[in-house]
Amino acid sequence: MPKNITSVNWTATNLPTGLSIAQSTGKITGTPNVQPGDYTARVTVTTNYGTDTENITVRVAIPADWKPQIDANQVVNCTAGEAITAYTVTGQNVTLSS
Repeated sequence: MPKNITSVNWTATNLPTGLSIAQSTGKITGTPNVQPGDYTARVTVTTNYGTDTENITVRVAIPADWKPQIDANQVVNCTAGEAITAYTVTGQNVTLSS
């Protein structure tokens, strides 16, 4: 027999910055504004029959355009028996942040 649920309230603490939970549906939306990694949030749902609270993991992935990529088809010109003066291999997302 179905229960007559007359009220639902979802809340969450410690969601990554930029994310929120819809009070009536439990849907998490938004744009995370944090470093990639795993974050533990505490979610609570309350109905007219009681409350449950659980930890969930929010996994923020590394965006594809953040990954390092070496520029293809580079040619290092050097001569046998002679020291190479310098050649810097180039790429995208390979410079240290200051």
